[in-house]
Amino acid sequence: MRLLTGSIILALSLTRALQAQPQIGGGVCTNSTLSGIYYYLLSGDVLSANQAYPYVELGKLVADGRGAISGNSHASVGGSISAYTLAGTYSVQSSCTGSMALSVNSQASGSLTFQVVNGGQGAILAFSMPSGVVAGRAYRQTAGAGSIQCATASLSGSYAYLLTGAAFLSGTGYYYSQAGSATGDGRGNMTATGMANVSGSTVTSTGQGPYSVASDCSGTASIQNQNGTANYFMAVVEDGQAVLFMESDAGYAVGGDAQPLFVTPPSAVVNAASFDSQALAPGAIFSIFGGGLPQSSASAQVFVNGEAAPVFFANGSQINAQIPYDVPTDRPVSLSLSNAGTSSNTILLSIRQAAPGIFTYSGDRAVVQNQDYSVNSPSNPARVGDTVMAYLTGPGAVSPAVATGSAAPSAPLSRVAAPYSFTIGGIQAEVSYFGLTPGFVGLYQANLKVPTLEAGDYPVVTTVAGVASNGPLISMR
Repeated sequence: MRLLTGSIILALSLTRALQAQPQIGGGVCTNSTLSGIYYYLLSGDVLSANQAYPYVELGKLVADGRGAISGNSHASVGGSISAYTLAGTYSVQSSCTGSMALSVNSQASGSLTFQVVNGGQGAILAFSMPSGVVAGRAYRQTAGAGSIQCATASLSGSYAYLLTGAAFLSGTGYYYSQAGSATGDGRGNMTATGMANVSGSTVTSTGQGPYSVASDCSGTASIQNQNGTANYFMAVVEDGQAVLFMESDAGYAVGGDAQPLFVTPPSAVVNAASFDSQALAPGAIFSIFGGGLPQSSASAQVFVNGEAAPVFFANGSQINAQIPYDVPTDRPVSLSLSNAGTSSNTILLSIRQAAPGIFTYSGDRAVVQNQDYSVNSPSNPARVGDTVMAYLTGPGAVSPAVATGSAAPSAPLSRVAAPYSFTIGGIQAEVSYFGLTPGFVGLYQANLKVPTLEAGDYPVVTTVAGVASNGPLISMR
């Protein structure tokens, strides 16, 4: 049995910066650009009997991608709270501008114009009506396409918030703003510290109370402090990258949003070998990229589905850790991290049964050792008939099983449990071993017999449980 020896460049593969940068795409908008569940927050003033009233509305809209839309909302008009059901149609022009005709509680309402932004991730909204000026923004429920299932655990970590509007005290309206931070523990308990400004008079408060998030990502919160209790409607949007709030107490027309103190977007959580954000599997080594991350593994904590994940490396812009072997597959699971006690937002990831990724160096070269244990390269190619060793992560379950965070044993060897195959240059390669590398955590290796090929560079690809890996290059002579 040939196994990993010497100091190959695997460490470089595990700790480098992300090389593949996102590309900016072009194109025009259509009705399908606006599709899925969106939450919006509107604010402004409406007129009634020549009197202006502060207005705040938090609502949900479901766009079918074909021009039909429905939803519901809560609105405060001068501190009077009402609930509404919404239905109607919309049209998106190629310029990404659009219009919407809505009925509210089955009664025709004014038209709404909007501008789709960020490829359909959100929209800027404005009501066109002679009785007031109301505008705001809509945010997709999830940062990706489709829909997700939220829960109270979807709101976890520390958020900075800003609320603005008006408060009506003893029949008199006052300008109102509040800024501060709130922390959800993922189990329904929230603490908040902020400073409120009521027409120039300020007061600082610290409070706590319960919150809950429903499966559609809407929720409620109730915060009690020395000044009383404030109740809110809220919505978790963009996979926890923002939260919208509207105060649900009579006498208040107050709304705003909250942003995580530091954010982990789903696209920044990737297979450490392939850098594919959709290639995560039990036992895999994965990387988190971003700014303001923990400077060392000692200050970093990563939680997958509430379970602590072993952390191997952290340098302020990257964390390497292992997906626990016992996380559920083929459904969303939560991920959050903590930097010296400050929690990030919670995001949802899809964990597959298998999601193999082959480690690379210099961009497109496979981390492969030749039969003599030297690193394969254009200047040091393999020969036909040699046995080479490729290194990867993400093939999933092994037999016998190995505990999360534990180094793989050498006796017995832990082999990949799911069906698999390997090709080099599209030709089937004979596999003498495919499993965990003894002495390492989350690192897999495949011992492959090189098929008959002419001299040149060829992609090496594995398919595990029907899922294909990336295809970095190996050199032949």
